[in-house]
Amino acid sequence: MPSLLFPLICAVLYPLGTLFMKRALEKGVDLWTTMAVNYWAMALVFLVVIPFESRSVPWQLWYQPALMGLFSFAGQGCALKAISAGDLTIATPALGSKVLLVALLTVALLHQSVPLVWWVAACFSFIAVIFLQAGTRSSRRRTSMTLVFSLLAAAFFALGDVLIQKWAPHWGAFHFLPAMACASAVYSLALLPLMKKPRLAFQAGAGRWLVAGATVLGIQSLLLTGVIGLLGQVTLVNIVFSSRGLWNFLLIWFAGHWFANRERESGSRVMAFRLVGAGFMFAAIVLVSWRK
Repeated sequence: MPSLLFPLICAVLYPLGTLFMKRALEKGVDLWTTMAVNYWAMALVFLVVIPFESRSVPWQLWYQPALMGLFSFAGQGCALKAISAGDLTIATPALGSKVLLVALLTVALLHQSVPLVWWVAACFSFIAVIFLQAGTRSSRRRTSMTLVFSLLAAAFFALGDVLIQKWAPHWGAFHFLPAMACASAVYSLALLPLMKKPRLAFQAGAGRWLVAGATVLGIQSLLLTGVIGLLGQVTLVNIVFSSRGLWNFLLIWFAGHWFANRERESGSRVMAFRLVGAGFMFAAIVLVSWRK
């Protein structure tokens, strides 16, 4: 079923893309350049779907992709800040709170009801956040920054996903999504004065990691938003996508050394806490998906 298969693919691609991005940051690429390249790559990836849209562009609704681009810009920025601030085994599972925010925003913006079991899932998510930061050897401030920026990113992404389901049908998904991505790329021009100089002058090998990460994240973003724009089912799509917390843990545990990632060396106790946290977050996702 495409509505489930594509978000599952995205759930694997997202942690892979963040591993590439984390490596680029560790090799000296500054955060502002990382953000800008990510937005530009996303815009290029999204442009490929324009020929597949037959409907005319409703120019009078220009503000919708412009606003969506702003939410995407803010969400990606917060997510990359979380990645740069701390460990991926904290940041990625914390982003799983997005599915609960989607549930709440579905009520507020799409006028759909939220069952009681979803509120139970919210409690599980809170417990997950506690476990994700428990036992960590990094500074409390660093861990808190990772969680705060992850939760902010989740909020921006959740609002964006719900609005895609609400607005994309008026445009046609393959017009709306590229317009949204191009708006984010335009906003990223404001980052140029903040970039480290000389711009785009990277340490040997850093550029490859950055381009690879931006491309993978752009593809997963297109697949995820495309499914929502075409088929709706924003909550169900996000439930499947939020399994990325577990995929992230598995990638770091078994393949992290390929990316010079040392999170596995944090110690069995710390990683056990984070695995339990990811498990609680996934349990919350399962509860959200349950229907009486």
